[in-house]
Amino acid sequence: MAEQNGDDWRQLRELRDRNARRGATTDVAYWTIRDAIRSEVIQPGDRLIELDLAAALDMSRTPVREALRRLAVEQLVEKAPSRGFVVPTIRVEDLIEIYELREVLEGLAARRAAHRFGPAETALLAEAVERSERARDAGDIPALWERSNYFHRVLRGSEQGRVAQLLALLLDAHRSLRLHEFGPERIADAVAEHRAIYEAIAARSPDDAERRAREHSRNALRAQLRAATSQRTEGE
Repeated sequence: MAEQNGDDWRQLRELRDRNARRGATTDVAYWTIRDAIRSEVIQPGDRLIELDLAAALDMSRTPVREALRRLAVEQLVEKAPSRGFVVPTIRVEDLIEIYELREVLEGLAARRAAHRFGPAETALLAEAVERSERARDAGDIPALWERSNYFHRVLRGSEQGRVAQLLALLLDAHRSLRLHEFGPERIADAVAEHRAIYEAIAARSPDDAERRAREHSRNALRAQLRAATSQRTEGE
C-alpha cells in the first residue's frame, strides 16, 4: 500500500463491505486487512500506512491501529523501524517452521476427522477431492489452488477453537507462495495425496489418516523449498 491507487481502494472497500457484519469497527478493520493480505490486494513487502488505510476504509485511525497491532501479534504483519508496519516476505526458515506446524496440526485434524466425520462430512470431503481432480485434469492451476483450499477447509471443518484458528493463520501466512505447491512435477502427487487422506478418513482409519496428512504437508514443504532454491539460483 506504499503506492495506493484507485483500484486498490475499491477492492479494500469491497472487502470492508463483506466484513461489515463482523461487529465492532476494529473487527471490521482487522478482517478487511487480513482478507486483503490473503487475496494479495496487499502484497508481501507492502508498507501499511495507517492514515491511508483509514482513508481507504472510511474509518478513523484508531480501529486501523488496533487491527494492525492484532495482525502483528499473529505475525501476518510486522513492525518495521521508522516505517510503521509491513507485510513480511517469508524467509526459508519461516517456511520450514510454518510447514512443520502445519504437519502436526493437519495430522491431528485428519485423525480427528476419521473419528468424527459422519456421512455428510465424508461426502463433502469426497466432493472436494473430485473438484481437485477435475481442476488437475483441466490443467487449471488457480482453480486447483482454490479446490485445495476447499479440501483443507472441509478437513478442518470438524475442528473447533484453537486447532482451526491456528491452521487458518498458518495458511494465511504463506499465501504469497501458494502456487509453488502445484508446480508441474507436483500436481498429480498433491491431488493423489488428497484422495489418500479422504480414503483413510472414509475407512475410519485414524492412524492412516494422520500419517497421510503429515506426508502431504512434508511433500508440500519439499516442493516449496525446491521452488525457493530455484528462485535464488535464477536471481544470481
